[in-house]
Amino acid sequence: MKTVRLTVVLVLLLTLTVLPGSARGQIVLNELMPDPASDWSPTDGDEVYDSLDDEWVEVFNAGSEAVDITGWRLRDAVSDSSWRFGFSGVLGPGDFFVVFGNEAYEWEDANGYSKNGLSMNNTGDTITLVSADHTTVVDLVTYEGGDIGDDRAWGRVPDGSPNWECIDGLNPATPPGSGTPPTPGGPNVGAPVETIAWACIKALYR
Repeated sequence: MKTVRLTVVLVLLLTLTVLPGSARGQIVLNELMPDPASDWSPTDGDEVYDSLDDEWVEVFNAGSEAVDITGWRLRDAVSDSSWRFGFSGVLGPGDFFVVFGNEAYEWEDANGYSKNGLSMNNTGDTITLVSADHTTVVDLVTYEGGDIGDDRAWGRVPDGSPNWECIDGLNPATPPGSGTPPTPGGPNVGAPVETIAWACIKALYR
């Protein structure tokens, strides 16, 4: 009986040890807007474009369980110790969390950090998502200047996948990207499917 109880206890301990890591791995950086050319932020209330306020980073829960992201943080370089934003709350399955530049600025100000907003470089940068221990890297993405442009996002298509694309529906890139507009807080979709009239399809088989 003691052996059975000991086995049950060990299984429970292992479960408690593994679950937080697996849950944490569901959360990914999903879409970035390093070079805005429009008023993207709905939280600044000014309806005026600002290069710092209107940058944004989207985080996505690609898993099937909710994850508490309280205490998680963003930084904009692997070696940079300056935190750009601190998260709070629970992110449910399939949910998005978008951080805008003005929100990062306000968080930095409230927590005693230099006020830089998200501070994503247009020539390329690395964005890092770190867990509540402020050491463990949950996810990171590196982009180059050629990956983005005015109002072009850099995102996973589809959401949570390993495939990153230039999301260039508002400013077509060369070579072309997804052809769809950036979607902070919403699903990333692939290139639009060209529709062909049924009469044209029938004509192919005459």
